[in-house]
Amino acid sequence: MKSLIHYPVKVFATGFVVLTLLSIPLFWFRFWCQTSLVVRMPSEARDVSITPSGLVPPELENDPNVVNRSRVSARMIVGPFFLGIADYFLARFPGGRHSNIYYYDKKDEDWMYFDEETGQIVCRYTGVQRMPDKTILKKKVQLYVGPEGISESPGKNLGRFTSPVVSISLWLTLYDKKLRRFFYFDLDERTVVKGPQLPKDDTHKPIDIGILRKGYEFESLNWSPPQVRASEEDIKERRSSSYELPPIVRRYYRYPSGQYLLVLDESGRIDLLDRETLEFAGTAGWLPAPKTFFPSKEVVTPKDLLSYDVLPLALDTDQKYRGMFAVSVSREGTAMALAVFDEKGVQIKTEHTKLRKYRGRSADVDSSKAVFFEAPWAPVSTIGIYLAENLHPLLLSLVSYFTADSFEAAAGHRALFILPNSFVAMKGRDVSENTAERIITALLLMLPSIILAILLAWRVNIDATTVGLSENARLCWMIGTIAFGLTAYITYRLTRPKITLVTCQNCGNLRRPDMNRCHRCGSKWHIPELTPPAWRVLGRSEQVYEGLPAEEAEAE
Repeated sequence: MKSLIHYPVKVFATGFVVLTLLSIPLFWFRFWCQTSLVVRMPSEARDVSITPSGLVPPELENDPNVVNRSRVSARMIVGPFFLGIADYFLARFPGGRHSNIYYYDKKDEDWMYFDEETGQIVCRYTGVQRMPDKTILKKKVQLYVGPEGISESPGKNLGRFTSPVVSISLWLTLYDKKLRRFFYFDLDERTVVKGPQLPKDDTHKPIDIGILRKGYEFESLNWSPPQVRASEEDIKERRSSSYELPPIVRRYYRYPSGQYLLVLDESGRIDLLDRETLEFAGTAGWLPAPKTFFPSKEVVTPKDLLSYDVLPLALDTDQKYRGMFAVSVSREGTAMALAVFDEKGVQIKTEHTKLRKYRGRSADVDSSKAVFFEAPWAPVSTIGIYLAENLHPLLLSLVSYFTADSFEAAAGHRALFILPNSFVAMKGRDVSENTAERIITALLLMLPSIILAILLAWRVNIDATTVGLSENARLCWMIGTIAFGLTAYITYRLTRPKITLVTCQNCGNLRRPDMNRCHRCGSKWHIPELTPPAWRVLGRSEQVYEGLPAEEAEAE
């Protein structure tokens, strides 16, 4: 009875170990194939640029002295952190998205962090005090910031923040998800300014404020202003060389977004927040959607992207917000989109990474497709990835299809069991076909896995019949093998009954000797009757010689 109870436990434990040990080498094989594809991607397919940028006033852009017009460019970066581990750890470093330490300077012993116990922001910095004799005195100041005020010591009178989203890059601005309002705190004046409470209509769900960036190690975004040739006077006074092209206008670096702050919403929308009133002043734009291998959704969220960066623009001539540039990298890391939005949030220009081919005539191939087929030996790596995905359990491939959008993009590169970046999962995100067409295509992509699972299930059924497993047990093993493929087959071979079979006298097939009936023909197990011998071996003192009288035996 105990063996019947322990057997399922043994099977599930062995199956999990086999699944893990099999998934690890498959993971690293897919990872190195994917990395080799991205490394060999043509350089042209990694770059994207827009000239002119579209946000510089026409009178400056079209000035007769302008040699180079304004340009915004972006480039996908291929490095050792493509796995996604970098984003996992960087998000938890001081200042990361998942860290409650917003700032930390070990040298000066300054910091800013959220104390969950008190529900207040703790700020330690070097304060400057001007003395009556006009000398400057520096001293360490530690303040506690709550929604109701600022103090040198924590207290309930300061109130509590619950889940703050903090920006310390430009202004000390904060949004609390539970209180549903923005706050600005001035440490010098020790004042807290409250914005109006947002309605409970789920229209706004801010997740980042100020500098909007994720996974900056995967891309770079740059803007260059219009450039003019250096004048003879500047060259003569050595303020410039004949090769230098000074800008006709410069970017306003103190507040690059002018009178506004950029706020990233959970939906991928970017809003404008007025610095003074802490109210929304409109929409600045959206995170652009890269062109993926299979056409994906047009509106992407931050978790759908491996990387994104937003660059607002204000010129030093008037410090007025003129618009923004936004770049995003697809979750697979194979495509990038660059978009330009004007001051009203209207998308005026868009470019995507692509490879230009010349075969009789020029044709553009999206980088998400060029990476798999256009680079040297790329088809070999692509086929390797495809075959490795088909060695993955069929059931987990189906789960990957239906949960393709449920995982954060960087986490998808660390996935071991569910594969959000597989070809099947990419098909699950396809918006160019209806549901039935997508499922049929996904099944065709999984066809090698289906064929392998059926063959292994057939082999398991034959062997299970041979060793005498019950019909229900054979059915369970067949279903499990179809669902988990090679993992289930290896698990069966490791946990199958270890019994030496004998030949059945009735049907001639091998049968189990520990069963009352043959599991092939149902005949009973006939054990021949054993006749005891007419002699036996006794001890020395009990020996009796057969055929001699007892008296003679005793005399002997």
